[in-house]
This record gives sequence, C-alpha cells and structure tokens, in this order.
Amino acid sequence: MGTSKGNSVMKELSTSTRLLLVLLLIYSFQAIAAETLPKANEDSAFTKADVNNDGRLGPEEVKNETLFQRMDANSNGFVSRKEAQSFIQRRRAREDAEFAKEASGRPVFPASTEDEAAKRKLLSTIADITSGDTRPPNIVLLFADDLGYGDTSLYGSKKIPTPNIDALGKQGVRFSNAYVTAASCSPSRAGLMSGQYQQRFGFEFNTAGGATTHRSHRGLDPSVVTMADVLKQAGYVTGMFGKWHLGTQPQFHPQARGFDEFYGFLAGAHSFFPAKNPQPFHSTIMRDTSPLIEPEYLTDAIARETVTFIDANYKKPFFAYVPFNAVHTPIEAIEKYQDRFPNESNQTKRDYYAMTSALDDAVGAIVAAINKHGLADNTLVIFVNDNGGPIYTGVQSNGPLKLGKLFLFEGGIRVPMVLKLPSTFEPNSVYDQPTSTLDLFPTICHAAGIKLPPEISLDGVDLTPFIKGPVSGSPHDTLFWSNGPNIAVRHGDWKLVKSFENTWLFNLASDIGESSNLAKSEPEIVEQLETLYHEWRSQMSEPAWASKPNRRKVEVDGLVYEMNI
Repeated sequence: MGTSKGNSVMKELSTSTRLLLVLLLIYSFQAIAAETLPKANEDSAFTKADVNNDGRLGPEEVKNETLFQRMDANSNGFVSRKEAQSFIQRRRAREDAEFAKEASGRPVFPASTEDEAAKRKLLSTIADITSGDTRPPNIVLLFADDLGYGDTSLYGSKKIPTPNIDALGKQGVRFSNAYVTAASCSPSRAGLMSGQYQQRFGFEFNTAGGATTHRSHRGLDPSVVTMADVLKQAGYVTGMFGKWHLGTQPQFHPQARGFDEFYGFLAGAHSFFPAKNPQPFHSTIMRDTSPLIEPEYLTDAIARETVTFIDANYKKPFFAYVPFNAVHTPIEAIEKYQDRFPNESNQTKRDYYAMTSALDDAVGAIVAAINKHGLADNTLVIFVNDNGGPIYTGVQSNGPLKLGKLFLFEGGIRVPMVLKLPSTFEPNSVYDQPTSTLDLFPTICHAAGIKLPPEISLDGVDLTPFIKGPVSGSPHDTLFWSNGPNIAVRHGDWKLVKSFENTWLFNLASDIGESSNLAKSEPEIVEQLETLYHEWRSQMSEPAWASKPNRRKVEVDGLVYEMNI
C-alpha cells in the first residue's frame, strides 16, 4: 500500500474501515443488489448470503452495520427474505430515478446509421498490410486487472516471484512512468481500446454492470474506432480472451468491435471458479455469443484459450487481446498456486499471492506458445495493468505510490508496463518519461506498418521514436484525468490533484510517494495546471451516464476526497 508516509496520510484511512466493509459487502451481496435479476436469482443470492441457513440474515452475514440497519425495516435484529427484496426494490427505484435524470439530453447508443456508415467508410481506407512479402509482427496485449504496482518482482516485490513477467522486462523495455487514463476498470479500458481520452465520448465512469434495459446505452460508443477494428481491417486475425467491461448489449459485444473470436465475460467481475448457477447473460462465460460453464480455474482457462488461438493462427498475423480477470476480486485461488506460499499465514494474502503467481504462469504459457512457433522475434508483446491495486482488499501493494484504485493519486493511475519486440526495443532497458496506455494504439499501428487516415485522431503518440531515438524529450507535455469532481494533471514533474475545492500539489521528481502537499506554497503552479486542465476539459464531452450513487468521501492529508466509480 505504499510507504509508511503514504499509509499515514489517511489517518489509517479513518473512514477506510467502513469503506472496506461496504465494498466487500457490495461484492459478496451483488447478486441480491443487482437491479435486473429475476426473483429466482434473488432468492438464490439470499440463500447464498444466508450462511447458517436459518432463512434470515443476521448482522454477521450482512457484515455492514449501516446497511444492515437500512435493510432491517422492523428493527428486530434480522433481515428477512421479504425485507431484502424490499431493499432491492427501493434501491432499484433510486437508481431508476438516477437514470431518468441522467438520460435527459444524454447520447443513446448504438450510434446512428450515419455514424456506422461513416465508420465503415473510414475503415475501408486502411490497407490490408498482411498480403505483402514481409510479414508484419503479431500483437499480443496482456492486460492485468487491479494488479498492485509493487506486486511483481519486476517492480520490486519481495513476496511474489513473477519470473515470466520479469523475463518480458529483461527481453524488452520497462516503463517507470506509465499511466492509465482512469483509476477504475471500465473507463481505463475505453481509453486503451480507442487511443483517445475516454471523456471525448462521455465514458467517464464504470458501466456499472447490469445488462438492464435502462442501461443499454452504457458502453464504448459504437462509432468509436478501436484498435481491433483497425487491425482486423489491415488483415490481422483478431481474438479477445478475458474481461471486456465495455458494455453488455449486442452493439458493444467484442465481435461487434473488431474481434473475430471472443472467449470471456462482458461484465466487470467473475468468479475464478466454475459457476454452479450461471448468472445472466452479461456475467456468464461465453464463447463468441454462446454461454458456457468453464470447469477450469479462470486464469488458466484464459491462458488456454489464448494459446489455442495462437496455435490455430500462427501462420497468419494475429492480434490477441488478453484482459485477464486476475487479480480482481473475488480473491480466489486453487491449491496448485496456494502451495507456492506455504509460509504465509494470512489466508487472504496467500490467496492473492497465489492469484498473482497464476497470472504469471498464464503469461509464461502464452509466451511459450509464441516461442514454440518461432515467432518470438516478430511478435510485439505488451504487458500492462488497468489501474492501481485497490487498497480496500488489504492485500495489494502499490510499492512507493500513494493510495490505489479509485484515487487519482499515483497508486491509482501509475501502472507496470513492458513492451517487447526484439527488432525494435532494446532488451533490459528502462524508459523513464511519462507515457500512457493511450500510446499503445499508435505504437501498435507503427509496429504493424498501418497508416491511419487523418480522420482517426488519437490522443496517444507512437512511442517508438522516443524509445529508440531520434526523438528526445517526453511523449506528452501534459496528461489529464477526470472523474466527476476529481481531476488530476501531470505537467513535467508537477502533479495536481483536486476533489471539489480540495487541492494537492506534488513534485514527483523528488516525491514519488506524494507525501508533501505543496499547493499552499506554490499557488502559481496550481493555477497553471488548473488552466491546462480547463483547456483540456473544454474539448471533452459531458459524461454519458452518472457515477454510481454510493459515492464515498475519505480523508487524505486532512482534506476530503470523493471516490467515484
């Protein structure tokens, strides 16, 4: 969770204990609280939460005192099935009201026929580059989920050996100042896939899960060109294996966004174990559009499917996008990986270490498949994470960085990243300038030899000339983040964070842990970075949907920060 200084800034996270309990409850009780589950599934979820099988929920089963009191309508010390259902109905009514408010004047997807036609016409101008004498490189994009910045041995972990991820770093270039575009899963993926700040098309918050009618517009705007769209048009075989989280409706499905093949799930989380009672469409493991029950530990299954894809397509240029669900909650591991950490007495930590080790094995299996077919020298392998590790689990470590997921401090948005392409990037090298996952789209296109039409305007830049030379300096003068009332700006070594009128300013060159707030002593810098932010924000769209209504306020360095999802 960072340095001791970083840990102290929240007064031991004075409200974090409550936050942790709420978030854990939201996850464990998600089936009951989900807006669209039919009554049978609500009953099933209630039964699952009823650990002692007495037909009611006690405080120890609900786990959160405030929420328990809200559910216990008659104050008899227990929550009946009827009270739980009534709570769900009230929650639905509240969220429906939120939707009615947000829907007014908001864009509704899918895009218009004209937008779709314009997109197809634009893509048709991209040449097929796979039919020439020189084979373009394969692209394998490995995308971890909620991995702590300091939870691989490549980035300093002493507790979790990750030899396969380490090997990528030794064979390629490791980035010390790589950022994502958001501190949470879904908008970060929108920035990655589009190469644009997701705020340009209103994707500021998580899609919030459920495949409900009233949330059918929540997803990656179909008029936005994805890297899969471009690579497929250029002649690549494209496959995606893992967590999508960019919309659950058909217009957002991976196979509608440039992927030939899909294996995984559409929502934001899934158990790592086989499903005994498959959930609705959006949270079911699918092959293409067909639901299935996966018997294997899910990290292993995602690796298996990726290897199968490589084995089937190694004679053609291929793009494999592999967004693992590891190491996102639930914290679940199997004995095979748990046994690697016999000296860890804390079971949750042991499971998390095991999950990370499984992720590393999966990376190794995929790289081995590439090597087996003699493709190592002509495959761009990228390893990166979607946001910082969450602090509410109590097990992730973001090394020297401050806080984690859901925060715009460094622990929430700075991530491990490695690029390996022997013909292009010097092995065992480190690149220190600020970069972004926005840059992966144009960097991939450069590696593949794809010329994008000028109408496809990206916020990312091709990193190749900066890493190889001859271009010096930073790929980005300024990077921006926006999350409701929370903003962040990095300009050179200066980093501004604001939540409403609460302001933090850090010099990252001397304070990577963001321990010294310089906002009061450097008002001119604050004003300069605020001006840059407002100029950028004026080019963005308003959020296409609201954040979740259960926003939490926490204290950071004596100031209040509002967490939005």
